[in-house]
Parts: sequence; structure tokens; C-alpha cells
Amino acid sequence: MKQYLETQKHLITLQHESEEKFLAEFRAGNYTLENPYVVKNPYLINPLAAVICFTTEEEVAVKVTVKGKAVEGNIEHDFAAAKEHVLPIYGLYDAYENTVVLTLENGNTAEVRIEVEELKVNKACACDTTYEYFGKDIMIISTATPLIDSARTCGFDYKGDLRWVMTEKASWDIKQLSNGRLLVSSYRSMQKPYYTVGLMEMGFCGKIYAEYRLPGGYHHDAIELENGNLLAASDNNFDESVEDFVVEIDRETGAIVKSWDLLKILPREQGKAGDWNHHDWFHNNAVWYDKPTNSITMSGRHQDAVINFNYDTGKLNWIIGDPEGWGEEWQKYFFKNVTKGDFDWQYEQHAARILPNGDVFVFDNGTYRSKTADNRVLPNDNFSRGVIYRIDTDKMEIEQVWQYGKERGSEFYSPYICNVDYYGEGHYMVHSGGISTFRGKHTDDLGAMQINKHKGEHIHLTLESITVELLNNEVKYELMVKGGNYYRARRLALYDEKTNYGLGKGKLLGGFGVNSEFGLKVKFKEAGVELPEKYAVSLVLEEDRLALRGTFVEGSQVLLEFKGVDSSKFYSVPTDVHDITAACISFEEQKENDVQYYVSREGLSGEFDLYLNIDNQKYDIKASVKL
Repeated sequence: MKQYLETQKHLITLQHESEEKFLAEFRAGNYTLENPYVVKNPYLINPLAAVICFTTEEEVAVKVTVKGKAVEGNIEHDFAAAKEHVLPIYGLYDAYENTVVLTLENGNTAEVRIEVEELKVNKACACDTTYEYFGKDIMIISTATPLIDSARTCGFDYKGDLRWVMTEKASWDIKQLSNGRLLVSSYRSMQKPYYTVGLMEMGFCGKIYAEYRLPGGYHHDAIELENGNLLAASDNNFDESVEDFVVEIDRETGAIVKSWDLLKILPREQGKAGDWNHHDWFHNNAVWYDKPTNSITMSGRHQDAVINFNYDTGKLNWIIGDPEGWGEEWQKYFFKNVTKGDFDWQYEQHAARILPNGDVFVFDNGTYRSKTADNRVLPNDNFSRGVIYRIDTDKMEIEQVWQYGKERGSEFYSPYICNVDYYGEGHYMVHSGGISTFRGKHTDDLGAMQINKHKGEHIHLTLESITVELLNNEVKYELMVKGGNYYRARRLALYDEKTNYGLGKGKLLGGFGVNSEFGLKVKFKEAGVELPEKYAVSLVLEEDRLALRGTFVEGSQVLLEFKGVDSSKFYSVPTDVHDITAACISFEEQKENDVQYYVSREGLSGEFDLYLNIDNQKYDIKASVKL
């Protein structure tokens, strides 16, 4: 008897089922202002959110007040007039009975109590600021170490109280879109160690409105362009190289409308940073579009280089970084330092961006602080910082005009991840999220990789994050969180004039394309035995792809066979092991020979029996699919 794989529902589908259920229950009852229908964690991934539902006889506007533990912690929002009110509630506390006040424009009020259990999420160790400065915003930090159960992407208010959380493992940068929603990474993996299928547009309540799936997946960073499209870091041919490809995504369809391949812009074997390797030669971790110069800026961690090129032509404009190790023909793209006083080049930097006045703002991790092994700075003597460079592209001169972090030495040192943000002239954020010590000493090992490396010695491993805001060089805010590393930080408001909560099922946009089939017709020898357990094979049928995972010897030939009524389709499962010198995020525990492979359901229909052909041995894995 055939064993058909059941389709694992996408989070969009699960959320839609949850929404349909609570709407049906609400509409079947008689819920009023005094007796509303309350749903906690309505979209399954934010237990600090809720919806409150009730009806009124007349169209009336509603003011929601989520009461803080102190009056300054109150979060308020005015919702437009309606008869049916389905109101998203943000900013609840955990381990607390929350009070939400509903006030109609006619003056009628009611109080709703929402109790939330304690969450096992890392809390703030310290938050040093004032309400007068920070107001009702929250600081969201995205996890770089989701393998630690308590290290979730979360947000803290002015008191350092937890007011927002995502329980899914989605990470990378979080940005707010022009419609008020969030741009976050998908929670689904595509390739190890951390490439995801794409991006998601999500509300603060956790509801996914769209997932943008990319053939080359997504990593690190993306931004929204003025026309609404998305510019995202992706990959082209994973077997050839990674983290050296950028795509522009049509916001309505998810289709890729333009792409840039850095292998056509830069040399692969020059300007090598300390963590350079042939496969991950550039390691882009930033995408920025500058309208005045119609250019794209990217940050190549593994070349210690911030680069800028023309949006239309892809022509290289300039490179910021230590020119050592670059050939003579590339020196013309580098700047000459004309700073009077303190100046340092940036090393293995992150989150480069262009400021309104043309300055370049970047988080300088400072990893090794040298292009050569002999001159490396030890982590206990090193520093990380936010730094602003002023560049003159006519004279090709550079001047360091601002920095923060060097004065703090190794306590602020993050050898990976991190970001900066710009609020206005003299008003900056610097987030050092990758601080780690092992047995009391700072280390250049990356926290996301140390979790596996020091599996039995986590008691000796300390991971932490420090986020600082400065106004006119005065520290106005500092947040410290321990128990994990945090990729980036964003200061946002839970409610604002662009709050855009909508009902209905989210969309799956874009796609993975059709998988290439193995080109040769091969007849394999029947193994005649069960598939050995050493291969640790698992199969998951998702709504849009089949996921295969297993452990195979490097270089072995592995083919996944879809056997239909009349013929078979063969897909080659790559078993090459690529050198990973930087894992900015670790979504799951990995062994060296772990393999992930996905077959898109696009272009596939019918019933298939599945087989694995490993080094000319054909194994019946006793699984079938209906597509």
C-alpha cells in the first residue's frame, strides 16, 4: 500500500485558518463593547499580540489604549469608524494581566483584561534611557542565534520591558515598509547554513500578507525602493558561489525584474579579508539604493570592501576599504585618506548605507584589523564601531568625520553581524549585536557557529548584544541583552498613522522555477534492502516544494527519482561540502555532510513514487506524492 506524504501547511495557510475560525466565532455571537470577543496570539507567532472584536449599531471610531505598567508605557491608537470592529492589539506584556481600554468617540468605554503567560525569551539586562527621549517606540532586535530557544526576534520599550516577539525562527534585517508593515525574512530554509526562500511582508501582529519566493533564495538584507519594488541580497548559482548577487523584485507579482552579478563587477581573488574563501568570496551583507547618484551600495565582508556601482549599467564607481591586496588596475577605485587626526579603515564591515548628504555610514566590525595574518589584532585588544566617512568622488579622497565604539574597546567588539541607523544629522544608532566571550576572553569565533562548536561547554560561552543611540555625541539610549547574539536592531513604533491591518489570506508570490532534471538516462541497480539509517533521510511535502534532507558522503552521486506511470524524472542532489568561514545566523544544527535539497512543485503534476539512487544503488524510500 502506497504511503502518500501529507502536505505540510504553509504558515500563511495556518494563519488564514486561524483568522477564519475566530471571525466565524465572532460573527456567530453577539459581541459588544462591554462583552467583546478576544483572541490571543491570533496569527500564531506573536503571543504579545491579540485581536479584540465587537460590533456597534452605528459607525463609530475607537481609541485603543494598551495600558503600561506605568502611565508612560501606555500605547494608544485611533481606529477609523466602523460597525464591525476587528482591532489588532500590540504591546502586551508577558507574565502579566494586561488591561486594554476601548474608548468610543461617543465617550463610551470598556476595559478588557488579557493575561499572557511568561515567555522563555531573553529579557533586557539593562536599558538606560528616559521616556522623554525614547517615547513609545520599541527597539526590535533580530536573533542571530535562533538555535537558542530563548533568543527570539523581539522588541523592548523605554523601560526595557518586552513588548513584541516573533516565535518563528525568521531573522536577518527587519525594515518598516511605506505601508507600515514589516519586511522580514521567510521562516523557511533553502540552503544551509542560513539561506531562506525569500522575504515576507508581515504585520506587527505576526500576520503574513505576502511571501516573496526567490529562485536563489535570500540572505542578510533588503530594502524597499521608491516604486515599491524590493531590492534584495540573493544568490545565482549556489554551486559556483554565494552572497554575490542582488535582485529587484516586482512588488505585485514577486517576479525578478533586474539583477546584478558581482562576479561580473569585481575580481574574486583580490583584496582577501581574513575570512575569505573561494566559494563565499564577497559575502554581501548590505543592500542600499541612493537616488541622487542612481547607485547601489553593498558591503563585502570577505573583501573588507564597501562598493558602489551604477544601477543601470552595473559599472563600478568606487570602493571604500584598505587597498592592500588589490592589484594595480583596481587602485583607481579606492580613496586616499585626507583625515587630519584619527582614521581607521573598516574590516569585515556590515550594514553600509549612504546618508542624505552623501556620507557613507557603516558598522565597522574590525575583525582582525588587517589584510595579513601576521598583523592581526587579537580580539581582547580589538574594537568595533559605527563610522561615517565623507567621500569626494572627483578627487577620490576620504575623510573620517564621526565614529562611536572605539573608545569602548573589546567590550563593544563584535566580529560579525551588527548595524547602524540614521535618524537625522547627529542622531545615530550603533548596534553591536555579535559580542561573545569563551571562558572569559573575547573571541573572533562567531557566536552562531560557537553554539555547535562548544556544544557541551555552553556554560563557558557568553553571547550578548549592546544597542546604543547618540544625539549630538551624547549617549541617550543603551540596551543590553544577554543569552544570544542579535543580527540587527530597528527602532519602530507599534502603532502609527500607517497602521495597515487587513483581513484575508496572504499571498505566495514569485517562485523557485522548475528544477533542472538530470540529463542522462540511467538504469540503477536495485539495492534490495531498506535505506540505511546512516543517510538520515527525511522528506517533507510543502505546498510549493518537496524538501529532502539527508547525510551523504561528499562526492557521492545522489539522485532523487520521481517515478510516474510512464516515466521517471531524476534530480541530482548536490553533495559537495563548501567551506563556511562565516555563518551570520545558524537556523539549525548542522553537520559537515548534511544536505538540503528542494524540488519545486512548479511544472509537476500527477502521482509519483519516490526513490533514492545513491552511488548506483536504488532504494525504495516507501513514499509517494500526489501533485
